[in-house]
Amino acid sequence: MPVVITEIVTEVVLAPEAGAASGGASAAGAGLSPEQLDAVVRRATERVVEILRREWDR
Repeated sequence: MPVVITEIVTEVVLAPEAGAASGGASAAGAGLSPEQLDAVVRRATERVVEILRREWDR
């Protein structure tokens, strides 16, 4: 029976940069451009989807 996943929601937590005050996500993402942040989120989502595929194929 085929299963269609229409939406996957992921949360990416970025570690604070060295020397930055540990103040949460705003301090962690402050050094990234929107394009870099999108790339990080895209890679993390692709890893989640790949893990789901491998688990499903078992």
